[in-house]
Amino acid sequence: MSHILRTARSRFRVVVVVVLLFGSVTLWAVLARQRQKEPAPPGPMLEQGYLDLDTPAFSLRLVRSSQTVAALKPKGAGDFDFTPGDLLVERSRDGYYHLGDVDLRLRPGISGEWKSYSTALARKPVAALPSVSPTLAAADLAPTLPSDIPLQITRRWTLEDGKLTLRFIFKNKTAESVQIGALGIPMIFNNVLNDRSLDQAHAICSFYDPYIGEDAGYLQVTRLSGHGLRCWFCQKGRLLSRLTIPYSVHAVRRALPSSAISPLAESLSKASTIGWCTASRTQKTNGSK
Repeated sequence: MSHILRTARSRFRVVVVVVLLFGSVTLWAVLARQRQKEPAPPGPMLEQGYLDLDTPAFSLRLVRSSQTVAALKPKGAGDFDFTPGDLLVERSRDGYYHLGDVDLRLRPGISGEWKSYSTALARKPVAALPSVSPTLAAADLAPTLPSDIPLQITRRWTLEDGKLTLRFIFKNKTAESVQIGALGIPMIFNNVLNDRSLDQAHAICSFYDPYIGEDAGYLQVTRLSGHGLRCWFCQKGRLLSRLTIPYSVHAVRRALPSSAISPLAESLSKASTIGWCTASRTQKTNGSK
């Protein structure tokens, strides 16, 4: 009889331990799912709201504090957005790239160490500049860049020949020459496929197809469904494009007049992100960070 009681107690303990273990795992899974579903708090860059701008081909929304793109919606395509606007709040923290950001690697003269700069790593509100037609929005990017950067960078969203144009102007603030070893513009589109069905992805996602052709390089962005308008990104004057991205360089030296596509690292990113490099010497010699 005592043997039977000891066996029963042992089995009871095993059952209790298994139930407790299963219950703990289940509770942990429920809590993990709840944490995943909790909306991310908006980053400081969204505190000033948005600028809504209209162009012949696009409805453009800019984040007011950064003047980077919050939404890029082609006319006649309903609510479709080429950018990951549905993830804007989640992506509003430092370290996430947005269309309109810029990455550079610079050095004084023609020797010495390259130093990297980015508008995305430690965001501060940019200094808005007066906008007179055809300029839609303009800003001095100095507040969101390290203070030791030798260049003054101005960014302008303009309409040129009826086409939306993103223009960067670089001006040397120092008495010595400055070499640009890498100049990259992050190309941020909604290619986030995580947690989406095939029908959802076809409805809201895009894919991009770059052509690396030196000064004739371009980037084509197409809806994942294959239907509707396509978006072309190129240097001004190379294509009859819907969105052109020229660059202007004043009193600086560009190290290599070629185009390249460089992968960009984003913390907690759910999508592959690339940068379009109009100068790429340090990508070839040092790699990029």
